[in-house]
Amino acid sequence: MSNSEIIERDKKTGRFVIGAKPGPGRPKGARSKLGEAFLEDLRDVWDEMGIEALRRCAQEEPGQFVRVMASLMPRDYNINATVGVNSEDVLGAFRSAVAMLGNQAPAALPKLKVIDAA
Repeated sequence: MSNSEIIERDKKTGRFVIGAKPGPGRPKGARSKLGEAFLEDLRDVWDEMGIEALRRCAQEEPGQFVRVMASLMPRDYNINATVGVNSEDVLGAFRSAVAMLGNQAPAALPKLKVIDAA
C-alpha cells in the first residue's frame, strides 16, 4: 500500500474515520438515477401496453396482481375522526320512528353506556 492509499483510523478505537476517504459503495446519486431509469422504462411499457397488461395480469396471475396492488397501498393510515353522537337526538329519532309506525314504545329502554374514545 502506498502512502497515498493510507486510510485514517481513530486513535482510540482503530476504526476508520468517516469521510477520510471515499470508501466502497455506490457513488452519490446512483440509486436515484437507477430509480429514475426504472420509472421511465415503466412509463414506456405502460404507454405501450397500458390497461390491457393489468387485465391480463389480473386474469392470468391474480395472486401476483393482488400483491402488486397491496404494495402500492400505504402501510399506515392515520385516521383521526371525532364523532359526536347526542343520545337525546337518537332517542328522539327512535320515538318519532315508533310513532310513525304506530307501534308501542317498549316499557323500558335499555340503559345506554357512554364510551369516551378520547
